[in-house]
Amino acid sequence: MQSQIEQALIAGAESGIVTLQITESQLTSYIAIKMQEQTNPPFTEPQILLRDGQMQLYGKINRGTFAANMLIVMNVSVDPSTGLPKIEITSADFGPFPAPDGMNTAINAVIGEAFTGSLGPVATGFRLESISIADGIMTLTGRIK
Repeated sequence: MQSQIEQALIAGAESGIVTLQITESQLTSYIAIKMQEQTNPPFTEPQILLRDGQMQLYGKINRGTFAANMLIVMNVSVDPSTGLPKIEITSADFGPFPAPDGMNTAINAVIGEAFTGSLGPVATGFRLESISIADGIMTLTGRIK
């Protein structure tokens, strides 16, 4: 994904407009790696679907000897003040369990880090303008200042 981001920025250097498309499998892999890095991840076995303008995050929640499937449905937009992705959870289903403490914050942090961490130093002067989600692809469009 890093080389894809770099290529998008290089291609946008001439026009000033950068477009990056991220697939469900790329996001799923990234979230899975981030969860494996945590000693006590909020969920396991992540699967991301990008459908109808929303990001759907499936996974498993474990509490003691009990396990349940979870589904978090999110709207992803651009925060106009920061130019970074803004995640809004529209619904969350954790089976018989209550929503884990800080789930909204944790999801926002992971997605935000995915964006800022992946773009990192190659994105100096880049400002995100739009995010669209359809048919398994998240398209991020921005402008190089």
